[in-house]
Amino acid sequence: MEMSRRLLLQTLSGAACVGGLGLSGRAWAEDFTMKLTSTASADLDTEWMELLKKGVEAGSAGKIKVNIYPASQLGSSQTTIEGVTMGTVELAINASGVYEGLEPRFAALSVPGVITSMNQGAKVLADPDVRKRLALIAKDKGVEVITALAHSPVGIVSRKPIAALADLKGMKIRVPGSAVVIEQLKDLGASPIAMSLGEVLPAFQNGTIDGVYAGSTIFSALKYYDISKNMTLLPSTFIVIVGLVNSDYMASLGPLEKLVRDVAAKADVEGAAWGETDVENGKAAWQKNGGQILTLPPADAKQYLDIVVPTALKSLSPATKADYDVLKAASVKYA
Repeated sequence: MEMSRRLLLQTLSGAACVGGLGLSGRAWAEDFTMKLTSTASADLDTEWMELLKKGVEAGSAGKIKVNIYPASQLGSSQTTIEGVTMGTVELAINASGVYEGLEPRFAALSVPGVITSMNQGAKVLADPDVRKRLALIAKDKGVEVITALAHSPVGIVSRKPIAALADLKGMKIRVPGSAVVIEQLKDLGASPIAMSLGEVLPAFQNGTIDGVYAGSTIFSALKYYDISKNMTLLPSTFIVIVGLVNSDYMASLGPLEKLVRDVAAKADVEGAAWGETDVENGKAAWQKNGGQILTLPPADAKQYLDIVVPTALKSLSPATKADYDVLKAASVKYA
């Protein structure tokens, strides 16, 4: 039914133009809805979606209606990824590792040492060569990358403090569904458990898991400090969020497709600045509520990167390694 409607809209797109948008009065009038979804809430995912909604609805003069569904309202990350590929959801934002089941090349974004700060990460992910490379990932799956942003430094919130690498041994740690991250945690001596963000809080509360690997701002936003006060930041390790959009839907927009892409690019710039501030606010909120922020000693920090980077690289396919090489070149460029 949905695909038939879109095909009909495409057929009608050659009708007479109306106004500055160059749209047919019948074919394009108020016929488009964009469902945007994320497993997170009150963070960079939802801020970016709000920026897109505001710009698209205003720029299209109401011809595109944007509805936002945060906090797993449309289901788990895997459910919404399937929705985007099938066209029942127009756009989903998740941590990049969650997409590795759809396309293993997203693993290139899970290699530590590429992004070293929020500011540098914004430049790396906006680099033209990086964006060209990302645009090719998963195109054959009927989806495409419309945004990629540094979300926040990776932290592990744990019941027992992680003050050194040795403290990770034997810990059951939740990770996003990234095969690369899973192997990294194994080589550090932990027992990683892949789990959608919406399932994590109750599992942490009831002791099913000992710790949670996620973007640091998530912990303050979801009040993890009510369960544990211990957060350890991992060196040069950042969560990258990726927005995937259904390619058929974008094509069905006709003249409005450029508007959506332009607004998304603007939302990237504004979102990156907002995200940098959000990281600092998240740290302040964590500490205000009694939380402590730990970092590894210099020797352990070096050992961490010496372990996890080779672990990640050896698991990459040749195509994914080529993606990583482009990311790493941009990392050096903006160091």
